[in-house]
Amino acid sequence: MLSRTNDLGTPLVVTGSSVLTGSVVNDIIVQKHCSLHLCGSLRGSLIIEQAANVVVEGFVDGKVINNGGRLVVNGNEGFAEFVTLDGSPEGEAGAVLRVNLSAIALNWSALARLTLGECAAAVRANAYGCGLDVVAAALAKTGCKTFFVSDLSEARRVRKVAPKSVIYVLSGLNPGTGPIFAEIGAQPVVSSHIEMAEWDAFIVSSQWTGGFALYVSTGSDRLGIPFEEAAAFAPRVHSTSNGITLLMSDLDHRKKPDQRATDRQIERFKELRRLYPGIPASMVDSSGIFSCPQAQFDLVRTGALLYGVNPTPGASNPMLPVIELRARIVQVRDLAPGETIAGNDGWVAKRRSRLAMVSVGYADGYPRPENGAGNKLEAIVGGHRCPIAGRASIDLLPIDITDLSDPRSARRGEMVTLIGAGISIDDLAAAAQSTASELLVNLGSRFHRIYHAG
Repeated sequence: MLSRTNDLGTPLVVTGSSVLTGSVVNDIIVQKHCSLHLCGSLRGSLIIEQAANVVVEGFVDGKVINNGGRLVVNGNEGFAEFVTLDGSPEGEAGAVLRVNLSAIALNWSALARLTLGECAAAVRANAYGCGLDVVAAALAKTGCKTFFVSDLSEARRVRKVAPKSVIYVLSGLNPGTGPIFAEIGAQPVVSSHIEMAEWDAFIVSSQWTGGFALYVSTGSDRLGIPFEEAAAFAPRVHSTSNGITLLMSDLDHRKKPDQRATDRQIERFKELRRLYPGIPASMVDSSGIFSCPQAQFDLVRTGALLYGVNPTPGASNPMLPVIELRARIVQVRDLAPGETIAGNDGWVAKRRSRLAMVSVGYADGYPRPENGAGNKLEAIVGGHRCPIAGRASIDLLPIDITDLSDPRSARRGEMVTLIGAGISIDDLAAAAQSTASELLVNLGSRFHRIYHAG
């Protein structure tokens, strides 16, 4: 039994045997002789009474008070070897980016339990900006066997940390790159008959036995081999050396399905599967796992949601948050009404204002939307939300701290939160009129990066 409320400030009280799934932000009290299995992470504190039993599959951020019970935390297990630092030294960097490897691994594990077939990971674009090498290594250790990357350089990096994995290269086969695919042991995603012909010629000349994924357009997106051409190629599957290891397509409407159009696409893909018997099939990626479970087939491609992006817009996020971005205040300025600051075009103080200048800008990937009512960017300063004053310059972000109750929390050298507790990556994307995936892949290389295990 679990007594809970929607009030985030009220503790959850476990009075029997309970199982919770997902991240919990409330404090939790587990009473005597009761048990809790939390399949996620706890961001509040935890009180365990005598003879109580608690298992947390993620991590515990808050204080733990154990009054004679049993606690097992599995979130950090097996990831000590991947905990590392990267980027600029902390003392020289203007911002610190923390990437939670345990949360990524737990997100993948949760999705693997949801999917009917194999759960692959898209680590393209440097693992969506989170760091390809450490993320791929952590996922491989968790059990992920198949990876999708942007290009051959990323395939080479994944091969070093996941030597037994299957690696698909989404950019496909560029002219003359066949020997590199063979060297790495990677497979191209072929999306044209020209690529297929070049691949066949390479296989004949090299006698390499590696395969490729065939990407077919089943809708209106115009990406991939047209459905009719793919159907004409189907007789090649009767050859033992046909080379096709995966049949791929994408849904046109993944986040907000047009049900009739989606159903037509799924039926076309099923027809294609009948023409390619015995070939594993993959149609859905991150959002489609939740919106179109009927299209999961043999393999799903998990992408941005691994890194904490909400795959169910308009509903609560089923994924654990992965990143935290905090930046340093380098200057505090007082402005009179009518004054502005250099490099911040369009913003003028309408009253006596106080600004904290933070060492992050659009050179670091921080969004810079056009001025207007849609710009509602905020930061957490001293535990309070404060609005961004206008737009970021190349390496500075002005935050309006005029209404901050305690000015000491905004002194020079203090850190503010740009992404993390209180402001998720999806919150920032909505305020910036952008997407969480776009923000992730643009995270700055100048940050001091901490890869940790919860």
